[in-house]
Formats: sequence, structure tokens, C-alpha cells
Amino acid sequence: MATLKHPHEERPSDARLAEILSAKPDELVALYLGVHGVVRAAKPDVDWSTDLVDGASGYGIRQYGYGGWGMAALMPHSKWVTLAFMRGADLADPTGILEGVGKSVRHVKVRTLEQLEERRAAIGALVLEAANLP
Repeated sequence: MATLKHPHEERPSDARLAEILSAKPDELVALYLGVHGVVRAAKPDVDWSTDLVDGASGYGIRQYGYGGWGMAALMPHSKWVTLAFMRGADLADPTGILEGVGKSVRHVKVRTLEQLEERRAAIGALVLEAANLP
């Protein structure tokens, strides 16, 4: 939910996302845009909203529900990006890339462009599975 302290922009373009993340290192912006591209390729009709303060994007908000939290969230950190799945504990994860031990949320950390390429298919499969959860 957007607040005055954390305004959001609906469906910003890649160029706009790069602008929002402009204070981050170039490689981190490339990682973020790469993972964002995997999510969009796996689920082209997904809605997303990006926090203009911290650069986090939420996917599936109001589209998939899950108690109002959406399907997933992409967050930039100082040296990696994290794609968190709100119902990640319900995902099969045959490649074992999900991390976390919480009740429901699991995440994938991506630290390099090489790692993104290695995990591209697995991340896309997780997005599809998450989008199709009942």
C-alpha cells in the first residue's frame, strides 16, 4: 500500500526503474532489471508497483491477492537483489534455490549476472508456479 512516506508508481518502464535505482551501483541495477525481466517474461500480464523510496517492486498486487500482499516482491540490497515469494513455502522448488525458514515467505538471492543466467529458468518456473497457486 502506498503511503506519503513511500509513494509508489504503477508499472514503471525499465528506463524508469533504472532512474528510480540510479543511486545504486550499475551492476545492481542490471541485476534488478534482469530479474524483473524474468518475472515479466514468465508472467507477461503481471501487474507491479514500485516503491519510489526504496525501489522495491511488488508483483501481483490486487491481481493475485494472497491476503493483499501480492505474489512476489523484488528488492534491491547493497550487493544483491532478492525476489521474495509471499507463499514461497508452498512452492515445489525442484532446483533448491529458495532460501528462508519463515512460515510462508521464501526468497531467491541473485548476486551476479552470471548467477542470474544460471537461475533464469528456475526463477521463471517459480514465478509461474506462484502465479498459479490456488
